[in-house]
Amino acid sequence: MGVEKTVEVLERIFNAKSVAVVGASGDPRKFGYMTLDSIIRGGYEGRIYPINPHGGEILGLKAYQSLGEVPGRPELVVIIVPAQYVPNVIREAAEKGAQGAIILSAGFREAGRADLEAEIQSVSQTYGIRLIGPNIQGINYLPNKLCAMFFPVITTKGPLAIITQSGSATAALSEWAACEGLGISAAINLGNQVDLCESDYIDFFSTDIHTKAIALYLEGIRDGRRFLKSIASAAYQKPIAILKSGRSLTGQRAVSSHTGSLAGSHEVFSSACRQFGIISANNIESLYDSAKALGTMREPRGNRLLSISSSGGMGALAVDEAESLGLTVPSLPEQLVKELKGCELSPLASLSNPLDLAYISAEDFRKVAVLADQYEVADIILLNFGDPVAGAPEVVKYLAENIKASIAVSYLGGGEEEKAGRVKIQEGGVPVFPTPERAIRGIAASVQYARYRANGTRQPREITMRDRAKRSQEAEDRHFLLEPEGIEYLRSYQIPYPDHGIAHSEEEAVDIANRLGYPVVLKIISLDAPHKTDVHGVAVGLKEDEQVAAHYKRIHDEVKRVIPGATVEGVLVCKQAPEGLDVIVGALDDPTFGPTVMFGLGGIFTEVLGDVAFRIAPLEGRDAEEMVREIRGYPLLAGVRGQQGYNMEQLTKLLMSVSRMVIERPEIRELDLNPVRLFNRDLMTLDVRMIAGS
Repeated sequence: MGVEKTVEVLERIFNAKSVAVVGASGDPRKFGYMTLDSIIRGGYEGRIYPINPHGGEILGLKAYQSLGEVPGRPELVVIIVPAQYVPNVIREAAEKGAQGAIILSAGFREAGRADLEAEIQSVSQTYGIRLIGPNIQGINYLPNKLCAMFFPVITTKGPLAIITQSGSATAALSEWAACEGLGISAAINLGNQVDLCESDYIDFFSTDIHTKAIALYLEGIRDGRRFLKSIASAAYQKPIAILKSGRSLTGQRAVSSHTGSLAGSHEVFSSACRQFGIISANNIESLYDSAKALGTMREPRGNRLLSISSSGGMGALAVDEAESLGLTVPSLPEQLVKELKGCELSPLASLSNPLDLAYISAEDFRKVAVLADQYEVADIILLNFGDPVAGAPEVVKYLAENIKASIAVSYLGGGEEEKAGRVKIQEGGVPVFPTPERAIRGIAASVQYARYRANGTRQPREITMRDRAKRSQEAEDRHFLLEPEGIEYLRSYQIPYPDHGIAHSEEEAVDIANRLGYPVVLKIISLDAPHKTDVHGVAVGLKEDEQVAAHYKRIHDEVKRVIPGATVEGVLVCKQAPEGLDVIVGALDDPTFGPTVMFGLGGIFTEVLGDVAFRIAPLEGRDAEEMVREIRGYPLLAGVRGQQGYNMEQLTKLLMSVSRMVIERPEIRELDLNPVRLFNRDLMTLDVRMIAGS
């Protein structure tokens, strides 16, 4: 089903004018009671039909013994019955003409009953009824006052659409937003996603006029390429912040047991977020702070920050965090400082950035912010209230309406004045945070998103993903290619490799070495020894015939000793490359997103520090450039302490070639070009290891 059609389906579900609750109960301890009660307390204005086999009355509403007894057609059915009864309820709902069903019931794939999940999916496809869930806490769409979930009942409308695979995360994020005066447009619990999935909700909320930003907590992704298409399309319209669990092996096991999802590689996922303009959060607090800033803060023009505070300590905390996240903290121009001195500020004020007023006065904040904005010293001004500041909400409102810089607020240490002021400020549409560090993290998210939008949109190319069952089978068929076979792949994509030849005897090795010119390198060619150095199958720096002959024999003998019965196809004789800087370029077939390219510095940077960058193929030119600049070792590439840098154009060209290779040659499952040696003007791939699959 196309995106437009799915958006229309969700539009009808979320705006349903009548709801049947199958499994409604008069027992306050049961979810059937809680859900019906939530719908009522949420202020739903449509018709509500409780369904309970005993009939009677529940929470003041007439209860029907079955869906068949309901007069007319319920547009939406909420299901809270034991899992084994759900397929039949969906059939009854479809026959009654319902457009969708929200399945709160658990006990499906996550409980080892994949058969039941397959059955309800089949019913959905047969009857054309769309499903949300199962195994969810519910949904809350505030524009329709439809709170079809156990809890909480949130009625504070605001800019955030919350989509999570955890009921607790749904509740926490919703309650934080309500308590702070921020509010939400919707809260969606994903569960097992047997039909409608995270990508469908992203498509919907990216065009929903009531939503300004989307906050996602995910444990796994159903269709990686579909997800990329959705976020790429949505990101330019609506900012998205994502928290994904499963960063550790233990976390991945927990994810699998929770919803049966495949967690995938966290590093690849985070890189995909950066690639397509999504803010990746490290914890649920940062997810909330990022989404809050994205949904309420005016899009920053750049990354320059000015902190104005009533507390020197709070200002110091702000700029420490700012610089760690790549924000610029500019010095104040002399003329501005001169004018500030004439503003009757406290004589103890510190007129630098961060600017410490050393006095608790809302008017001082206003005067300084207005004057600083006239000098355009910052793209974002952080009002850092570290004390009770009377009149703070009014000053924040004035500044938000009258200055060009974006505004954010940190408010702490203000007692009752702070508690009341924070809600008023947030209700006025300016993001307010409880600490300077959290404010800075929200600001950094807004800056990152603004930078992405400034670079224009992008769309991931359509790639058909192999289904997981087939991929699991294919994993058994994967095999290493001999290095000469890998070299042929490189040749097809104009990727440089040293001049070389294949020797099958000592004499032939010496002849090839003389043809190439010394020094040379010898490398074993054997499928039984894909990791050549582990079996002492490499010799470097050979400068004369006797060395080549001796090492040819040594390599043969050593491989046979370490791996008895090993088949040796020959020895690769390569012209030795001059000294340079070694990097690693690779590719993998990620189980979630498919072909993915990797880049990092060689040696300890990759092996110990994990200083690598990933991007989903196919790459655009800016993706390759970002990969190179993203690693911590980038200064070594650019040139440090007067040293000449390396050829970035050739390096990005190599990354683009690898991207094209893994897209056009789907049999490639893994690729390591390690090392790739960089020189001032060009580069050379010195070793290739490739795994292919059928």
